[in-house]
Amino acid sequence: MKKASAKRIPKEILDLIREQLARTGFHESVGTGRWSFIHGLQKAMKDFVKNTPSLDPQLSLAYPQGPSEDLLRRAFNLKSPPGATQSLRNLLALFATQNKHDWNALISDRFADKFNTLLDAGDEDMAEPEPSKSIDTDNVDSFAAKIANVLLEKLSKKELDLIKEQIDDEQARTSDDMIDGLYVPSLNDPAKPEFPPRPFYEPRFPASNTFRIEVPGFTNVWLKDESTNPTGTHKARMAWEVLIKSKRYNIKEVSIISSGSAAAAIQHFFNLYKVNTKLKVLMDNRISASIKESLRQMGCEVYETDLSSRSLTGKEIKELTHNKEGIDITYREILDRFNDNYYDWLSYEVLNENPAYCFVPFGTGDLFVNILIIAEREFNNSIYKHDPRFLGDIKKINECNFMGATTRDANSKLDKLFSYYLPSLDDYQFYINSLIQNERIGNLSGILDVDENFVTEALEIARKQSVRCEPSGIAGLALLLQMRDEVPKDEKILIINTGSTIYPGKVG
Repeated sequence: MKKASAKRIPKEILDLIREQLARTGFHESVGTGRWSFIHGLQKAMKDFVKNTPSLDPQLSLAYPQGPSEDLLRRAFNLKSPPGATQSLRNLLALFATQNKHDWNALISDRFADKFNTLLDAGDEDMAEPEPSKSIDTDNVDSFAAKIANVLLEKLSKKELDLIKEQIDDEQARTSDDMIDGLYVPSLNDPAKPEFPPRPFYEPRFPASNTFRIEVPGFTNVWLKDESTNPTGTHKARMAWEVLIKSKRYNIKEVSIISSGSAAAAIQHFFNLYKVNTKLKVLMDNRISASIKESLRQMGCEVYETDLSSRSLTGKEIKELTHNKEGIDITYREILDRFNDNYYDWLSYEVLNENPAYCFVPFGTGDLFVNILIIAEREFNNSIYKHDPRFLGDIKKINECNFMGATTRDANSKLDKLFSYYLPSLDDYQFYINSLIQNERIGNLSGILDVDENFVTEALEIARKQSVRCEPSGIAGLALLLQMRDEVPKDEKILIINTGSTIYPGKVG
């Protein structure tokens, strides 16, 4: 992937931007300092994005709340790293010209002789400027938005329209929401939890139990047990969100790459709530025939391919699953633009335990990164007001070491954690490092490969304490055993057991 090419905003274009700002009236409430207009400009551009229906959808999706003050300061060389990416330059130019000219058109029309070298030669990465040492922590959603924006330009018009519709709905919806017979009691009220959902289950917060377990050599180990969820894994939480979005936006077809757990969970909820959405599952041709048959019995359309041959785009996944009327959610950006919605309630349940070490299975990275995004958000929220679901101690969270347990061995027992291709892995690694450097999380945090020798021992410890799991689900415990000489014996340690999938006919 090409890196974003940041360029300076010349004074002459800045003057045009300030002239347009004066016309909007948003400049009137700011101070008199040379750069005091930045705060008003951020408000004006947020209003511009919201109230310009004909704005390029790539820009309205990349900046749904307008660019942050931090990004604007970088654009005008007031903060390092300086400069603005192509997407931000285009947005600034369109704002200055009332949606008439993007960056290239503005320069060609007014400054062709003077700024010809600043013209953009071709498409550049939609990502924001990549800091040399830290990610923009002034904008709480900066990292999540960056991950989502990487794939925006690859989406179909139907998928872009869906995300735009979500943005509009999110601004309008209330806490209590009825979606075609589907009741969502609250977005974030712990007294009105939504999962596991009514009327088939009894919602509660926390939705799964955490209890102490015995691990040789350690005195304070706790297990967050997601095996009690519908279909037996944490994927049920994600499936509930997919169900909500599918019903809300009347999505006809949904494609996903799955090894079984996610597909089973989604189809389970589709069946319970009798939705007409077709789930089209793309599976590696080496996955067991029994799992594929179980999914077919549930109602999934199962397709097979060699996932090791190449990294697939959303468009290619849809083609391989004969999806002509719907969307692909493999990389989650379509239904969860900011990577914080699939597992937000679970993330709060984890953070409320105030662990010193937290071990999480890492497959696609969805859960692990979701926890970190929520942790960073609560650090920033401490300045204003915490989410009501957060009952933890932010100082302890800042010192907690979050350990992602994964494998890069295609033949590993941790089969649900292996992926031939993970497009966002480098961004995840960079994000973790930035959180460590900014003292948001413990300095030992990271994504580590699990040695196969410790998986059997972890399974035996779990079995003796009646914990239902599979190798991938208990990978966090295996990683703890692997690190037993590095982790203090009496610190509070939290293991996330993501469970084991319950397929039809195998309950009990």
